[in-house]
Amino acid sequence: MLIYSDENLEVIHRPGASAYLLITFNEMEIQANGSRYWGQRFCEKADIAALGFISKRPNWFPAASVVKAVEAAAPILKAAPERILYGHSQGGYAALRYRRRFNATTAIAFCPQISINPKAVPYDNRFLRHFSPDLHANMGIAPDHAAGRAYLFYDPFHAIDRRHAERIAELQAETHLVPVHMTGHGTVRVFTGTQRALSLIDACRANDPAALRALARSARIDAPMRPYQNAVAAMTRHPAWADRLHARFGDRFAPTEQVNFLFHRANRHIRDGNLVTARDMLTNALSLLPGHPAVTLRLRDLDARIGREEKLAKAS
Repeated sequence: MLIYSDENLEVIHRPGASAYLLITFNEMEIQANGSRYWGQRFCEKADIAALGFISKRPNWFPAASVVKAVEAAAPILKAAPERILYGHSQGGYAALRYRRRFNATTAIAFCPQISINPKAVPYDNRFLRHFSPDLHANMGIAPDHAAGRAYLFYDPFHAIDRRHAERIAELQAETHLVPVHMTGHGTVRVFTGTQRALSLIDACRANDPAALRALARSARIDAPMRPYQNAVAAMTRHPAWADRLHARFGDRFAPTEQVNFLFHRANRHIRDGNLVTARDMLTNALSLLPGHPAVTLRLRDLDARIGREEKLAKAS
């Protein structure tokens, strides 16, 4: 049931049989439509009481809207003494930014950002186009936003996500870092499946570090993105190994993963002077995702370079 809506977000309430209220915040890839919320299928399968906060666009849940939404949800929150916040990326940010606002007992955040303000995070330009000075004044996660315990899941090999995670843990009390290696920015996806997600929530509720480590280890081993992450990690120092991983597992990569691998591997070939090989990789990438802006630009620049070098070769 829709209980709140404004220009930035919607809030959906689902009654359930769980002993806790799960308050979810969506990642930027899905947006509000009046009835859906992030984690909906999981909550329905497990009959979990849920309060789904879902943005109308990638906006990192502006505080003014969240404050009004929490007021609208006050009777539901008052009836739920145990409140668990749960989100990924922009949703992970919200799960940590609004711990105090919800008086949360537990917050579970996957790959969150401490902020998307470029002045606060000059090392991260992934979400710069979504930053609005009017909406995001003082948006950074701060010490006084903490309440209850928080568990922050991230891939230590993802340099940008690691930096966000470490900064947040330094600022917020009772924030426990849980590394899940070789999962990239998609760490949440290795915990999909009703039983695994329930086990994760139960381990966080019980503050059981051993169970969390075991879950993270098994999730990492089974992670569908693991071959891709291994190949990307090997690219800088062991490019031949990266090529072998790609040759063996590349057909399992998602299209965006395949394109990303080919793009960055082509860049290495360009640096090494292997222009023809690089061009073949970029052409292959465009066949998978036609019109990809970064690949299109790089291929255009490469063709111009190849043309110049051919002219020089003929002139000599």
